[in-house]
Amino acid sequence: MDIEKMMAHHHRSTLKKNHKAFKAKHQSKGALKAKTKGKVEKNVQSRKPKHVANKMERRNKAKQIMLSKKEEVQLSKKFFDGRRGAPRIVAVIPLCPDVDAADVIKNLHQSVDCDIEIPYTGAFTTPIDRFKQKIQYIVPARHFTSIVDAAQAADFVVFVLSAKQEVDHFGETCLRSIVAQGVSTVFSVVQHLSEVESPKMQTELRKSLLSYMTHFFAEQEKIFDMDNQQECLNVIRSLCQQFPNGIQWRDTRAYVVADRVWYDKNTESGGALVVEGIVRGQKLNPDRLVHIPGFGDFQIDKICGASVDAAGQDNSMAIDGDAASQFSGSFTSLPTFDQDVIDEYAPAEDLPDAGMENDYEEPELQRGVRLDDHFYLHDDEEQEARTLKDKNRIPKGMSEYQARWIMEENSDDEYEDSDVASNDDGDQMMDLDGDDAQSFGASHTEYGATEMDAESGMFVDLSPEEEARQLKEYREREKEDTEFPDEIELAPELSAKERLARYRGVRNLRTSEWDVDEKDSRTPEDWNRLSRFQNFRVTRKRVLMEAKANGVPAGTRVLIYIRAPEELWSAVSNKSFFSIFALLRYEHKKVVLNVSATPNTEYEDPIPTKDSLILQVGSRRYNVNPLFSESGTTPNNVYKLEKFLHQGRTATASMIAPVSFGNTPILFLKETGKGIELVASGSVEDADHGRVIAKRIILTGYPYKIHKRLVTVRYMFFNAEDIAWFKAIPLFTKMGRSGYIKESIGTHGYYKATFNGPINAQDTVAMSLYKRVWPRRSELWTGTY
Repeated sequence: MDIEKMMAHHHRSTLKKNHKAFKAKHQSKGALKAKTKGKVEKNVQSRKPKHVANKMERRNKAKQIMLSKKEEVQLSKKFFDGRRGAPRIVAVIPLCPDVDAADVIKNLHQSVDCDIEIPYTGAFTTPIDRFKQKIQYIVPARHFTSIVDAAQAADFVVFVLSAKQEVDHFGETCLRSIVAQGVSTVFSVVQHLSEVESPKMQTELRKSLLSYMTHFFAEQEKIFDMDNQQECLNVIRSLCQQFPNGIQWRDTRAYVVADRVWYDKNTESGGALVVEGIVRGQKLNPDRLVHIPGFGDFQIDKICGASVDAAGQDNSMAIDGDAASQFSGSFTSLPTFDQDVIDEYAPAEDLPDAGMENDYEEPELQRGVRLDDHFYLHDDEEQEARTLKDKNRIPKGMSEYQARWIMEENSDDEYEDSDVASNDDGDQMMDLDGDDAQSFGASHTEYGATEMDAESGMFVDLSPEEEARQLKEYREREKEDTEFPDEIELAPELSAKERLARYRGVRNLRTSEWDVDEKDSRTPEDWNRLSRFQNFRVTRKRVLMEAKANGVPAGTRVLIYIRAPEELWSAVSNKSFFSIFALLRYEHKKVVLNVSATPNTEYEDPIPTKDSLILQVGSRRYNVNPLFSESGTTPNNVYKLEKFLHQGRTATASMIAPVSFGNTPILFLKETGKGIELVASGSVEDADHGRVIAKRIILTGYPYKIHKRLVTVRYMFFNAEDIAWFKAIPLFTKMGRSGYIKESIGTHGYYKATFNGPINAQDTVAMSLYKRVWPRRSELWTGTY
């Protein structure tokens, strides 16, 4: 009996515990459900597990990479080896005013018991019998373009330093530019070290120079003394036996360093500039154009094989008119029907209809400010539309008179989330960058004159006083742009409706749609004739693969007949160093070119947008006025214009210029009183015709009276007509509130605004307005720096 009672008691206690546990679990579920009420669980799709390579697969992949590199090295060594091998191009570049490049070459050859006559500047080829190699030296004049062009074409670059003088400003500008454009294998040598008496000082000096060069080239291990014969021997041994690294963008296309140049008047085309040299890089296709640095793009008339024996008679670069009789071509490669044309733009008659369905309305024909893709109505038209809308809302069986007594659920004083948009970039703080390089009250147009003479394209050297005044003005603007980005102040006598007629409101700059092909009176001429790529990446890959397939193979000595006027021959004959670069397909066509731009840390002057600069893209240079905009990507392909290229930031520069495929480096240069300066550097991003650059301005006002969320604002506008025009544009404050204009008060520009919360009396009310700006054309730069 006691056992039965004990079992019954145990059963009841177990049920009680289970009931408590169930109740607690149910309560915890209810609390969790109440806590997560309204939330939707994110549906995470299951992904296939990533394949992890096993030991055998990793070993096989490493073997394939090793064999591929080994094959590359063997082909490259074959390119330089043997009697018919190409010479190694060595550029000797002085970085200090007191060094002598010719003396460096003389010391190098004395270490291998070879005496040759060395020109002060120019290009010449000499054999090194001890190592069974040939070296083609380039000794550029101490000019910026000569030095940079020599480094572009060289397999090895020898930088010459001095033990007496430091690298001057010009030398450092050249050094930074060479690093930015890409460089092959580098050696650093020093002159005048033996003139330092103390061995300890010599050691310290070497360490100091090595530290300076490793800042630019981390792989540098030693500074070679040109007064030491053993170290000279080590340098020339490395030049003859080491395999050069190459430059990626240069090696994706064909290029030729000229051994001989002359003009042939007896060709079928009437006259041709003949260049004799060895094809390097990729195959040279006669259907593609060639670029001569400083002179432009030209068509190839034909390519003939050159006699190696005749080419070896003269070791220097010959520029004469009697050299044609020395050669007899073993083959001739002619252009086909697929040859590229010189025209930079698409023919007007072949243009498709580019759209432009949305006709631009003049300000006097507009009904109000534009917000995204809609025009806002005037007060009387808005009231008429609202009355019509209210009539459609009358319940069935109720008269219009009865409907007037229905109270709205939301009064005008209530804040509605759907009526208030955040500011343009998703955040509500004014931390965005500026855009315009001119003050708002200036009367200059967007396409005003610059310091470059529009007719001649020559640089206008200003007086020191005017230069100092403009520099001070630019620095003040840059400082103001950093502290108060995009803010402007309207003069009371100006009409904002007329002054800002081309501006529109945007609810969100990154998500609002912007019609790319809408009509605009400021669209650049020939905008529709620019080349467009449906898929830039696919086109780039196809073009680069095509360059490897067709043409005269690299390592072949050729005569290239270039269709050019005789005037070009007169200009070329004055050059001591001459090279040509083959263009890839489409690279002569002008597009909307977008490149990244990072300012040079050593350049201290402000860099305003639309400033006159020199753009170097690979081997080509152009006069440009770039538009700087935000970098990165946005869903709607709309980007805000930057007023300045600020230090420490990378922006995207846009201009109308010929396209360039591959990861081509770019340099932004500027002509100043000190000579030519490196302003910024970067690389080519794309040729996106649909990229919209929007210039932003911000109008600011200040709270006059605050009643909870209803605020009276003044000093943003100065008449009631402007308020009615811009009434649709959302407002925001510096402290993160957002709102909209409710109604105008009086005739002096006061208005009531409703915000999503109480605002501080120290806060500032702001309104963002935008207009589209267009890239400018580029022209070939033919300077002599």
